[in-house]
Formats: sequence, structure tokens, C-alpha cells
Amino acid sequence: MLMGFGDREKKQLLALWRELQPQEQKSVLQFAQFLASRQEKEGCEPLPPTIPDTPLPIPRPEVESAVAGLKRLKKSYPMIEADEQVLGEASRILMGKVMGASDAEVITQLETFFADRYQAWKARRS
Repeated sequence: MLMGFGDREKKQLLALWRELQPQEQKSVLQFAQFLASRQEKEGCEPLPPTIPDTPLPIPRPEVESAVAGLKRLKKSYPMIEADEQVLGEASRILMGKVMGASDAEVITQLETFFADRYQAWKARRS
């Protein structure tokens, strides 16, 4: 795996790895996988990422914070670009939490907003 590395570099890499938090280790691993896949595909035309035509079925957990709900919805609706209008409206809805609304109420409003944006996106494509 670490071809071209001497023992010193391998030890240094392992020492740095151990100092990282789990999320940072995951990022390093993902970056290494990206570099390896790029190396394998050298000379090949990169394929454009495919965007699904329908929302991804990510279920709403029983207990979820408003921010986690927004993150889930962004993953569920990858076809909806996070432009200024979307971010502005999502921020306005999230402010409801600051104003005293429950997480569940805010998430329901966010779900409605994303569903409406999806319908508009679908209509533009037809």
C-alpha cells in the first residue's frame, strides 16, 4: 500500500494518523481513495456525476435536530442546488427554532420546502 515509502515515512504517516480524530482519519482515507482511483483512471475521460431523478429515501429519525434534518434533506434531494434562494429560505425556516418552534415543526416545514422545490425542479425538466 505504501509503495515508494521508506520505513521512516511509514512511521511518520502512522504517527500522524494516530493523532487525528476519527472524522479526520475518515477524511484522509477518502482523500487517499480519491487519489488512488484517479491514478487508476489516468488517461480516461471522467464520467459526469449522475443526479437521481427522485429523492433518496432517507428516513426521518424519531428524534432529530432541525440542523440534522436540514442535512438529511440536502442529502435526500441532491438534485436541488443550494443556491442563494434555497439557503435563504432554509435559514429563514431554521430561524423558527430560535423563535421557539420545536425541532419537529421546523423539520416539517423544511420537508415541505424541499418537496416544493423538488416539484418545481421536476416541472422545469419536463
